[in-house]
Amino acid sequence: MKKLLLSVLLLSSSITTFAQNNFKKSSAFIELGPSIPTGDFASKVASDEKAGLATTGFYFDLGYQYQFSKNVGAIAMFNWRINGIDKQALNYSLPTGSGGSMSVTTTTWRMASILGGLNQSFPLIKNEKLSIEFRELAGVQFSSSPEINVSYNIPGVGSSSGKQESSNATSFSYLLGLGFKYKLSNSLGLRLNADYHSSNPKFTVITYPADAPVEHKSEQKISTINVGVGLVIGF
Repeated sequence: MKKLLLSVLLLSSSITTFAQNNFKKSSAFIELGPSIPTGDFASKVASDEKAGLATTGFYFDLGYQYQFSKNVGAIAMFNWRINGIDKQALNYSLPTGSGGSMSVTTTTWRMASILGGLNQSFPLIKNEKLSIEFRELAGVQFSSSPEINVSYNIPGVGSSSGKQESSNATSFSYLLGLGFKYKLSNSLGLRLNADYHSSNPKFTVITYPADAPVEHKSEQKISTINVGVGLVIGF
């Protein structure tokens, strides 16, 4: 009887330890941080049609994760990003001594993505509280290009203005991520992520170089590195 009781106590202790060290299979997460433009999207060469003139912005993730096993799971995620425009890159030199002035106003790049894919998790320490994680996601992105207004005035010469309207586009999008998760308990964790997010939307852009609108096609590669912190809640 004593041996049976001892065995039950040991088994109970092992089950409790296992439960404490293993995160729940289903979890929701929220992440946010800076969205850093890369490549053509970050280029500030206004004369280059591929340049996005984007500045560092902000991103937000909201998602659901399910672990099939200790190391492999699936993710469904909504991502939202906003990046500003470098207005200085749009300023061009007015004639020296003309006394002219220029004004540039813009809205922002705005992107929303719905993504799904896989994640892999590997413990880094013995108690498995700290893990390194990888994720590979793909889906659809809805992008909105900025509206840009430029005007100038030169005394004795006159004034002029130009406008580029905002445009919307839908495109394929993918995300590759690396992160670290720290388990505070079996239902609460903290996460630090760095994700590369890319898409290549094609816009129909309308510009007003004078009084008559001109429509043309524009392709813009939008790529960012999103670095952020997050909260994971298991249930």
